[in-house]
Amino acid sequence: MSEERPNAHMIFFPTELYMGLIKKMAAFEIGKSAAILDSLNEALFREGFINAEVYEKFKQQYRRKLLDVVREKEKATIKEQPSQKVLQIQKTFVMVTQQWEAIPEKSKRYYVEKARELKDLIPEARDILRKAGVLNE
Repeated sequence: MSEERPNAHMIFFPTELYMGLIKKMAAFEIGKSAAILDSLNEALFREGFINAEVYEKFKQQYRRKLLDVVREKEKATIKEQPSQKVLQIQKTFVMVTQQWEAIPEKSKRYYVEKARELKDLIPEARDILRKAGVLNE
């Protein structure tokens, strides 16, 4: 799956604008490209160069939280190329389940979150949720 990039353009930001982008990235929990494109979308709409329909379409796209975007891509990768990725995650989940008592609490919370995300795609995720006591099947 290759993304089309018909209008790529390298730009250099003055430090003040770059700092503003960093603040926007943090406030909306979005990536750098999304922050740049969202700023452009906002300015073009405010100045009347794009209509409300185009503005809303891109606003929805660029304001998606980075973690959500990454999780969606991870799930898509698992569905598209299950062999390598799924085997790796399955092995990790099996090891986590076997060593559950020795794993630090912070790691347990991480694996429980991962297992929740992948429980419908990877059967071993349910084992982790059972060990953590959050799934009673």
